[in-house]
Amino acid sequence: MTACSKQEPPPPGPDFRPVKVKEVLLGGKYQERVLPGEVQASDRAVLSFQVAGEIESILVRPGDEVKKGDVLAQLDDEVYQQQLEVAQAEYNLAKVLFERSAELVKRGVISKNDFDKSKSNYTVATAARDRAQNNYDYTKLYAPYDGLISVRHKEEFEFVQAKESILGIQVENLVDVNFQLPEQYIGSYQLRMQHQTAEPHTVHAQVNFSGKDHWFDAVVTELSTVADKNTGSYTMVLRLPMPEHINAFPGMTAKVKLQVPTSDHTQTPAIHDSALVEEDGQQFVFVLRPDQKKVEKIAVTVTDGKLQSGLKDGDLLVIAGAAELADQQSAVRWVKERGL
Repeated sequence: MTACSKQEPPPPGPDFRPVKVKEVLLGGKYQERVLPGEVQASDRAVLSFQVAGEIESILVRPGDEVKKGDVLAQLDDEVYQQQLEVAQAEYNLAKVLFERSAELVKRGVISKNDFDKSKSNYTVATAARDRAQNNYDYTKLYAPYDGLISVRHKEEFEFVQAKESILGIQVENLVDVNFQLPEQYIGSYQLRMQHQTAEPHTVHAQVNFSGKDHWFDAVVTELSTVADKNTGSYTMVLRLPMPEHINAFPGMTAKVKLQVPTSDHTQTPAIHDSALVEEDGQQFVFVLRPDQKKVEKIAVTVTDGKLQSGLKDGDLLVIAGAAELADQQSAVRWVKERGL
């Protein structure tokens, strides 16, 4: 009975076959690509107190707009107030004694050594007073620039150490979108970023935010020079003004549209025999659908090794082992490992 009650193990998941692919480029004046992106804050900072203490109040919440110099949070300043009063009293005494010694040394009443000691005590008291004043001022947290509170790390009445994260702030009038640029386009973008005199309309970038129909113009601000070890692509960052009536917060998804000019307006991709299969006189190829993690069998027309019809610009053509594949077979893009 015990053996009969055992549950059957779950069936194994799909066996994803790695396939080597090449993106189909059909040419034209521009090659248009739409890639997934992610919103990130344009300029952001983590705010913290410069001294330790108990948080007395936090005056803002995530999403609040603030102006430069606004008080955002405050520590219980009683201890620092007392330290400042003691330091001020010691400074006042040291100052009086120094000024008195300066008169007495002129008249020869005290020695130069006693005067130097009084001067040293005054200098030390001045530094101690200034330090106590700074510590007292540090019990208030101010906005470093106009922006938007992005995150709140602590709550009121918590005890925090110096430089422990309290709030996050970001610029509200600009937004960045980062995405992965396929390696075949990296050279074109690097060249145009290095030569600032290039024609301003030879490279286009636009951003679309989820749920919106409009595309917004953006400029390239960063382009990594090291490829991602898993995808072989490069991280690019676009910047644009924050669109009106759109809440674009860090972490939200976006779409990036790129238009890269081609040097050959009439190029026809070559299709090698290893990418072709033939059935009943009809030629077929396999195209990887990365979102579905499957390959799709598509009828094509190939003449003298050149594609005539059947594929679309941007399709991921399987270029090896087509004869061993089946329509809708589970597959993933093969990525060359380092050192191979």
